[in-house]
Order: sequence, then C-alpha cells, then structure tokens
Amino acid sequence: MRNFFSALFNGPVWRTFLLMGAFGWLFAATSYNLVVLFKANLTYVQAYGLMALMDGGLRQMAELAGYGYLSLFFYVLFKGCLSGLLNRVTPH
Repeated sequence: MRNFFSALFNGPVWRTFLLMGAFGWLFAATSYNLVVLFKANLTYVQAYGLMALMDGGLRQMAELAGYGYLSLFFYVLFKGCLSGLLNRVTPH
C-alpha cells in the first residue's frame, strides 16, 4: 500500500498533477452542500424526535457521515499530490 501511495504522489509530474485535479474535483463534489444537509437533517430530527429517526433520519445521518469521510479521503489524496509536487520544486 505504501508503494502505491508513493507512486501516486511521486510519480510523473503530469500524472500527479492530473490526479490532484481529479481528487480536488471529487472533494468538491462530495462535500458540496454537505453542511446544509447535516443541518436540515438535525433540525428534522429535533422537530419530530423518535418518529423522524424511525422514518429514516438516523439512516440519512449515517449516510451523510459516510459522505463526509469520503470527502475527507479525497481531500487527503489531493493534499498528498500537492505535497508530492511541491517537494520537487522546493529545496530540501
């Protein structure tokens, strides 16, 4: 696994740059409107209580948390590519 990430972040510059763009786009796509949806779900559960949880509020909260972690994963990959590119141009 370590070799995979090393090849991903320290491979050819053009590939790392393209992957950085793809991961940035995926981060934006998965995190878009996530905070608003979390707030709306929380408001729904607060207003209707146990009935809201039984109607799917708890499942939706779990799905939103999953999307949050997926978004975080794409952000970490984006930052890894950025770090790999910057290490090539900055003196050590």
